[in-house]
Amino acid sequence: MLAFDPETLLPLLQCPVSRKPLKLVGEECLVSTDPETRLRFPIVDGIPVLLEEEATALSEDEWKALVAKAGE
Repeated sequence: MLAFDPETLLPLLQCPVSRKPLKLVGEECLVSTDPETRLRFPIVDGIPVLLEEEATALSEDEWKALVAKAGE
């Protein structure tokens, strides 16, 4: 279960690296919408961890798949 309300907070959250919007992928992670950085941020115990050092850089295919999944 998420410890934050996605409807309220997601529009306010942004990627700390690119400053682009983030998309929620299920309850597992947030993904940056920036096609250049393609970062995934974990959600730990329902709380997003928006630290650059905790982010995972994704391949273009992985990033596209997560962005598509977030849009479902």
